Amino acid sequence: MPRAPRLSRRQANTLVYAVFLAGPLLLYAAAFVWPVLATISLSRYSWDGFSPERTYVGLANYINLLGERRFLDAVLNNGKWLVYYLVVPTVVGLGLALLLDSDFRGVTFFRTVFFIPFTITTVAVASTWRWLYEPNAGIINSVLRSAGLDGLAQNWLGNPGVNTYAIMLASLWAWSGFTFLVYFGGLRNIPTELTEAARIDGASAWTILWRIKLPMLLPSTVVVLGIAGVDSMRVFDLIWAMTQGGPFQSSTVLAVEMYETSFARFELGSGAAVAVYLLALSAFVVLPYLYVISSRTEEHRE
Repeated sequence: MPRAPRLSRRQANTLVYAVFLAGPLLLYAAAFVWPVLATISLSRYSWDGFSPERTYVGLANYINLLGERRFLDAVLNNGKWLVYYLVVPTVVGLGLALLLDSDFRGVTFFRTVFFIPFTITTVAVASTWRWLYEPNAGIINSVLRSAGLDGLAQNWLGNPGVNTYAIMLASLWAWSGFTFLVYFGGLRNIPTELTEAARIDGASAWTILWRIKLPMLLPSTVVVLGIAGVDSMRVFDLIWAMTQGGPFQSSTVLAVEMYETSFARFELGSGAAVAVYLLALSAFVVLPYLYVISSRTEEHRE
């Protein structure tokens, strides 16, 4: 019998790589690529999720959504969440990290206190803050009334003008622990020789912050802003647990609108169109971040 040709070392390595990559690629295609393609396909139909047949409508779902006030409100609120995530938790986390980047007595206790909220589940955070915001017996309104500020006490989650910002405050309590941890780790990686040499040369604390610490915290800032941008697009659970997007869709975002359209109004085609819009908006936010990350990686390789 003729002997089977032997594979070269390079061919054998290629075959090994292909075998080990096949599993992750199939899993990625099944868990991500196929659902995205199926959602895009579904967005071109009108379907209630129960009928055996779907009606093809082309781009009608996308066009109709642009004329719906609740969808436009959701897009606007996602924009608010994007600005909030990029600015407020970043500044608060950086401030806490700078404040606790020392060895004063009890600093470990405060580091733990500021990080613990990030470990709490979102539903627990929502339940806690719903109790704090309760109009009649909530702590926030009780404190305001005790201080003689009855005019400021209100239904925080029931007022369309302030409920989104009230939810953001609850999110800040939980999210700032993560940004604090990232920045604190970045501060600990700054060589102490740099700051000590700057102090010997007479540099002020403000100069050390702007000329040494902040520039060297740029990698930490890139991580924080990238994750913040992604989270601003997928925010759902906190809003759903606190207001379910109400009242009158005043606190809704695209993820909430997608869920309600699909599973409350049973308009799965329109819900899929909302999902595609959310995917496009997320790509618009995340792709610049990926470009910056890849550029920095190439610079380090060179």
